[in-house]
Amino acid sequence: MKNSIPLYQTYRQRLSQTELFQNLPIEILDEMLAHFRFESWNKGSVHDSRIALQRFYLVLEGRMQLTRIHPGSGRQITISILSEGDMYDILTLLDGQHHDISPSALDDLKLLSAPIDDVRKWIKEHPEFNDNFMPYLGKRIRDREALVADLGLYDAHTRLARLVLRYATRDVARSEDSTTGIDVTLLHDLSNETLSYMVGSARQVVNRHLQAMKKDGILHMDRRHLIIDDLEKLKQEAENLQLQLQTGEST
Repeated sequence: MKNSIPLYQTYRQRLSQTELFQNLPIEILDEMLAHFRFESWNKGSVHDSRIALQRFYLVLEGRMQLTRIHPGSGRQITISILSEGDMYDILTLLDGQHHDISPSALDDLKLLSAPIDDVRKWIKEHPEFNDNFMPYLGKRIRDREALVADLGLYDAHTRLARLVLRYATRDVARSEDSTTGIDVTLLHDLSNETLSYMVGSARQVVNRHLQAMKKDGILHMDRRHLIIDDLEKLKQEAENLQLQLQTGEST
């Protein structure tokens, strides 16, 4: 990306505000930005996972869904939803191997992408970048560990509660205002079928548990926005290991 393009300063500012590139010296930021190009993906588009073998993608705006699909049965599970400041694909960046996970656009996506070999050089050559990269890597590993734990240890109701809690927008001012609740922006407009892919369950099961949470005053939907009304109740639901034994619900 040339520094003479009209939006260069905008991209530099947006990049400097992301978790991976914050607090970098301006000369390093400019050196890195020279390797980036702007890309856009249309909402609903699905992309070949092999793109990550060549390029590193940073989300500027919108949500990217990462999905694994069984080639025989067609069953699928959503591994993660990436949003502003997140990168795709961290595993391929680290080991250079194909990662069979399909990226798709939940919204119109705005991205910056760079050759993945260049990003590997940044990891080797810039300790300032690593100061951001290593904590980010740790967070992504914890997210994957949480997904494995949810699928292996908890019933469907608890998995759904833990999912909503994990993706909740933690706005302290709004969380203290019981009249507005907490708006879970990353789950906006998602169908129950999509939520079922995220918790490894069936659409009908997810719908039943959402209705139960609504009835209990934990959350509600407002123009397809998921709003948490009682954060403490949601935390209790997310920690309830005995729910399956008490209710006899299946996954």
